Amino acid sequence: MTLPDLGGGAIKGQTSVRLASSNFTVTAPDGFCVDETSVKDTVKTGFVLMADCAALRGKKHKVDQSRSVLLTTTVAAPLENPESVTPQALQKFFSTEQGRAVLSRNGDAVTVSASMEIVDDDTLILHIRDSSPVNIDGLSQDDWRAFTVIHNRLVTLSVTPFVGVTASNTSAKALVIQLARLLLAENVAQ
Repeated sequence: MTLPDLGGGAIKGQTSVRLASSNFTVTAPDGFCVDETSVKDTVKTGFVLMADCAALRGKKHKVDQSRSVLLTTTVAAPLENPESVTPQALQKFFSTEQGRAVLSRNGDAVTVSASMEIVDDDTLILHIRDSSPVNIDGLSQDDWRAFTVIHNRLVTLSVTPFVGVTASNTSAKALVIQLARLLLAENVAQ
């Protein structure tokens, strides 16, 4: 028996996940899928890791440079005073030694440099270079992060390229902004 062609052999995977405990929907950008084993969903926090769909399935194929990255979404515990956690306040905090220490993988402010920009009036974008050791072999020492408040929770999004096939800064930045806009669009109107 010959099966019909159902879309050119594209690898399908889970592209969206509902974090019921924190009342969030996280959707991966086109070409990315949710790593179902990474999902954490508790009353206090949520976490989702996303990567190229084929790579998650262990398939070898020529990956678009712009998809040679890991994406994460982290939803923090509810804030006591969410009105005070503005992009401007976060920008000011991350400009301090204490803020850079928070951004560092090893907690040392000396290892971190960051450039910052506020987009769409509600999201802080950071391009971070951290010279401390990476937590996952093969990942670059620089990444892009977005911070925004949704449903009184601080949400952190990240795009981290792999070494050797690093996505351009322009595409990594565009991807973290796209991820933030997807999250806002799906969750703010609830």
